[in-house]
Amino acid sequence: MQGRHAQKDDAQKSRRRWYVGGAVLAAAGVILALVLTGVLGPASEQTASPKPTPSATPSPAASPTATPELAVSIESTRTMPYTPVWNPPDAGEAFWQVVDPGHGYPEDGGTDYLLAHACRDQGCVGDQIRGLQVGDQLAYRGEQFLVEQKLEILKTEIGAQDIWTHDANRLVVITCILDPATGQYDENDIIVATRAA
Repeated sequence: MQGRHAQKDDAQKSRRRWYVGGAVLAAAGVILALVLTGVLGPASEQTASPKPTPSATPSPAASPTATPELAVSIESTRTMPYTPVWNPPDAGEAFWQVVDPGHGYPEDGGTDYLLAHACRDQGCVGDQIRGLQVGDQLAYRGEQFLVEQKLEILKTEIGAQDIWTHDANRLVVITCILDPATGQYDENDIIVATRAA
């Protein structure tokens, strides 16, 4: 009988060890799964403050070398001669380059001076230019330019602006500004951009 009891006790102990061992293995498996899925980190990280999740795509502001977004693309221009009052001869469909070497406006080799109408219904090509801000990028004849200066001035003040010296890497675009209260175009919007490196 004692031998049978001893065998029975051994079998029960073996089963208890199996249950205890199985429970330990199951608990270890659950803990491992929690660690691997990030629900439960290592003990050293459990008390640390949560780390921000890195974004899949960094924002342009986060990178000091981020390229500004292309805001306007000027693929082609028409040419017009210098006149004392610059008034492009269309209804706002095109950009016009002032080309008149006799008056100091070469087609190539100096600053390109472009004119465009802005319209009440925002449907003219000059309205695109009006939306540009310093730091924006535009394309001009397949090259990239960075807006360095934006001026909103009275038309009577345009001659006094520091935009009349030639620089082959510079582009100046001039449009009118509509005053919605009066319906008058007494001001100019001037964008000065430099060829991007």
